[in-house]
Amino acid sequence: MLGLVGFVAAVLMAGCGKDPTMAVLETDAHGYTCEKCGAKFYTSAKEFMGAKCPKCGEYTLADVVGYKCSADQHITLRPKVSGPAGAAVCEQCGARLKDAMVSPHEKDLKAWGAEKTLAQK
Repeated sequence: MLGLVGFVAAVLMAGCGKDPTMAVLETDAHGYTCEKCGAKFYTSAKEFMGAKCPKCGEYTLADVVGYKCSADQHITLRPKVSGPAGAAVCEQCGARLKDAMVSPHEKDLKAWGAEKTLAQK
């Protein structure tokens, strides 16, 4: 009986922590790339950009997402794409990155070459 009580207590205490599946969605920045001129930008987590590129002025900005490779832990950043065209491949090892989407952080976006910008009004 004590074993069952200990098990139930352990399960209940484990439920009080952060959900590890939600951790991949948490971020401190939002990334963007221009599909026309190729410029890369990011804002703080509390700001969002519109569709207009601050560099070329065209309405061609796309949200950037990350894909974490389970083989080498590399995060590949690219525009968010749906459907078969959205299949990502690791930039380092070439592995297919199915079900590997993560939200990139500021450090990832900086390493990718994105520059910080303010949200558009």
